[in-house]
This record gives sequence, structure tokens and C-alpha cells, in this order.
Amino acid sequence: MAFMVKEEIANLIRSAIEAAIADNSLPELVVPEIVVEHSKPEFGDYACSVALQMSRAARQSPTKLADVIKQHIPAHPYIAAVEVAAPGFVNFRLSSEWLAKQVADIIAAGEDFGNASWGQGQRVQVEFVSANPTGPVTIAAARGAAIGDTLANLLQAVGYSVEREFYVNDAGSRMEVFYKNLWYYYQKALGRNPTPPDPLYGAAAPIAQQLAATRPEFLDLPTAEAIVRLGPLGLETVLAAIKQDLAELGVQYDSWFREQSLFESGAITRTLDLLRQNGQVAEKEGAIWFVSTALGQEKDNVLVRSDAKKSPTYFVSDIAYHYNKFRERGFERVINVWGADHQGHIPRLKAALNAIGLNPDDLTIVVMQTVTMRRKKPARRAGARSAYDVNKVSLREVLDEVGADSIRYNMVSYAPESPIEFDLDGAVEQSNDNPVYYVQYAHARAGSTLRVAAEKNIDFAQADLSLLAGADEQALIRQMALLPEVVDDAARTLEPQRLPYYAHELAARFHAFYNNNRVIDESQLPLSQARLRLVQAVKITLARTLHLMGMQAPETL
Repeated sequence: MAFMVKEEIANLIRSAIEAAIADNSLPELVVPEIVVEHSKPEFGDYACSVALQMSRAARQSPTKLADVIKQHIPAHPYIAAVEVAAPGFVNFRLSSEWLAKQVADIIAAGEDFGNASWGQGQRVQVEFVSANPTGPVTIAAARGAAIGDTLANLLQAVGYSVEREFYVNDAGSRMEVFYKNLWYYYQKALGRNPTPPDPLYGAAAPIAQQLAATRPEFLDLPTAEAIVRLGPLGLETVLAAIKQDLAELGVQYDSWFREQSLFESGAITRTLDLLRQNGQVAEKEGAIWFVSTALGQEKDNVLVRSDAKKSPTYFVSDIAYHYNKFRERGFERVINVWGADHQGHIPRLKAALNAIGLNPDDLTIVVMQTVTMRRKKPARRAGARSAYDVNKVSLREVLDEVGADSIRYNMVSYAPESPIEFDLDGAVEQSNDNPVYYVQYAHARAGSTLRVAAEKNIDFAQADLSLLAGADEQALIRQMALLPEVVDDAARTLEPQRLPYYAHELAARFHAFYNNNRVIDESQLPLSQARLRLVQAVKITLARTLHLMGMQAPETL
């Protein structure tokens, strides 16, 4: 398990306060939550303001109280100094010797560096993208793919048992429209001139044309039978393309759950019965309603429409789906990544979960904002667009132009609740201005350095790491040592954007170290061996961070 410096310092401070109370240096008082933060370099590595919080209860000035805490903190190998700073901070400086030893620990941990176990194997489902299977995944939906998959990686890294799921919305009126349009465009592709359906859905045309070329035998069937036969084939064709595009983005799902299965299994009926038993259903205006106003919502919500078919709404499907997740499949926690257009659906869904005996706090919705794209330079690829509507542009088109890693890095670089402007020009640049290139080049640079050392037969496995005492070296190790903390924080807060920020900082520290110091210098072999060991640790840390983001760690660029 990773060594968490902030957590260890917080424990030291708490123990020091308890010891001070025990020897009457402090009066009996309630110890507040101990918050340890990074400090400005001139004040050390970490700082804690607990003395400011406790001053009134302890009846001592914050500075004096901070000094009492300091006096009760025993010596530890990873702490070089404990200092008090006005108006009452307790500051900590890490030991340079301990930092140097972290290089060996990182190398020993390898791809497990940064992992923790506090998830304790708890079963978590992360559901993301879940686009209607009526056309290709758009670049707007790709943001959900990058966020969801990275969150799943983070949760696995801290010990959760994670399953990734795509909810296939293959039921309801939208699929009926899709199937009718498939039949229309299928006939047109085979030379007929049928009456256009209403509404007309042009995205069905390429799928219909593909089916017409491979399965023309449905043309002479009656319309109803042709739609029944053709529709599922069209659905599977779309899903195959979606799976291929997301796989190229680096996303592999454990489950593709069909909405239609909720109807076929009777789950929709069972959900309605359960809501009725709990007194949460009313029939009025010919429809069946969820009485959400009784649970604090502004209005009741329709579960079954008043139309001739008595069609269930998407809302009742979603309640049944989440009941399936928690009760039938036994997930202890569920995380959904949704677009901003679903924001208003969250309160009523949580109210419904509460109504059927589920804990709404076990469901977390990560809401992501919009994606826009811009380009100033002429497109390099023939046929590439100069202007984009991200709700119409497919993920495939952008994959072909900029690649999976650029998409993932850019989509994860901002908090989900922040809009993104995706710079297509910058995403393909091979320069330090492109953060994807900048980080991956650092990994490739480290790999190249190690290959040169191997060609020169320099053995650095037993290097003296205490020689890594220079400012650039220590700054680089400090940054590497932060990865367990970054992974921990990102997993707890569901903030995947912490990873690209960390990766860029680490790459910057490595490039600065590499540019300012001669790594391979056979005239100073012991120092060179220590620096090569450091480069090996950097390569591992960069690869680990890139892999958590679902990106490649290239050996060359």
C-alpha cells in the first residue's frame, strides 16, 4: 500500500495533540478534523492550521498552541524539520534522505505504484456513454467515455471491484423511429421510392445502405415483417460500430445492458408494483404517475403515458434499471456519467430510489458539461471539416484525425462540470505546446536515456541513491512521491482532472532535471548511476499516470 505523507502527518499531529492533553500541556478538548495541505516551498512541504482552529477552546494563542503540538511530535525518518510559522501554522519539511529512498520504492512497486486498498473490494458499477444505438458515438459523448473509464481506473487503483457498463437504450419510441427509417432508406437503396416516414431520421441511411448491400432479401416482405426483421440487424450494426470506436478510444466494457431486457423480464411491471405497494403511484388523466410531490419534488412525474399503447416512460425504465443494479446484481455503489441535459432528472430518480427502499446516496451522478471544438489552421487530412457541430460529428472522425490519446487527455483535463473547447490544431502538434505530446515525450525521453545506458553497459541497479541531493533531483522526487496522494484524492472526489495536471507537472520537472543535469556521465559514474535509477523511477511514474488516464506510454515519439 502506498505511503500517504499527508495522512501520516495528520496522524502524527493528532497523536501529538492527544499526548499534550494527556500530560496537561493542553486542556481536555475535542480534537477537530486534521487537515494537512501543501505549503509554499519557502515554508516547507506540508502545513497544518489546526492550532488556529483550536486556539479558543485551548485558551492559548495559535502560535503557542502550534509550538505545543510541535514539541509533542516525535522524530520520524521522513521528516527533516517541524517548524512553527505565524499566525499559528505547523510546517513540515521532508527529509532529503527519505526522498532519495523513494526512488527504490517506486521501482519496486512498478505498475502498482500509487495503489491503495481502502476500497476493500466493494462492488462499484460505473455506467457511462449509454448513447442511443441509432448512430455512431459523437465526439460530445466521447467526453463521458474518457471520464467514465478514467474514474473506473482510479477506483480500481484504490481497491474497488469495478464493472464498466454501457446502457443500450434499445426500447421505446426512438427505436421505432429508427426502425421505420431503416426500412425507408433500405428500400431506397434497393431502387424503390417509398413514402418518407415522419419524422425523417437521416442517420439511419448509411446503416440501411450497408444492410441493403449485404442482406437484400427483406425487400419483398410486408412492411411490418420487414421492420421486425431489419430493425434488430440495424441495431446490431450500430452497436458493433460503437464498440469498435470506443475500443479504439481504449474503452472496454464489462457489460452492455439492454433496456429492452427490462420489459422482457417483467422488471418494468415489478417496479410499478413496488411503487404501488409503497403508496407512491396515482392514476389520473389516463396516465400512471409517480407521486414525487409527496417526497419533496416540485411536481409528480409520469410513469406510464395515457396513449393507446399505455407506453412506459424512460423514467420508469430508469427506476427499474437502477433497482436491477442495486438489488438484483448487488452493486454497493453506482456511478453514472451523464450529460448536462440530464441534470433535471437526478432529483426525481433519487426520490424514486428512496421510494423503493434504496439508499439514494449510493448513487452518484457525475454531470459533464458541453464540448466545443475549434480549428484555425486548414485541416491536414483530406475531407476533414473546418467547422464542427459536436452533436453530429462522430468520434470516429476525430479519432482518425487526432488519435485516441489526444482525445482522452483533452476530455479529462477539465473538471466534468466545466465546458471544454477542444483545440484540434493543438491536439495534433508535436511540440511542447501540446500537453499530450509534452507528457508522452517525457516518457519516451526517459526510455531513450535508459536504452543508451544499456548500450554502454552501465549497471545502475545498486546505485547509491543518497547522491540524489541536488535541487532538480529532489524536486523531481517530490513530484513523483505525490502520485499516491493524487490517486487517493481523485478517487475520493471523483475528479479525474487531477491526473493530467499531475502528469504535466511531473513531465515539466523531468524536462527541467534532464536539461540542467548530465544524466549519463561516465567520468562521474556513481552519480550517473543514481540519476539513471531516478530516470527509471520517472519512467515508471509517468507510465502509471498515463495508464490511469487510459493512454499509451510510448517508448519513442
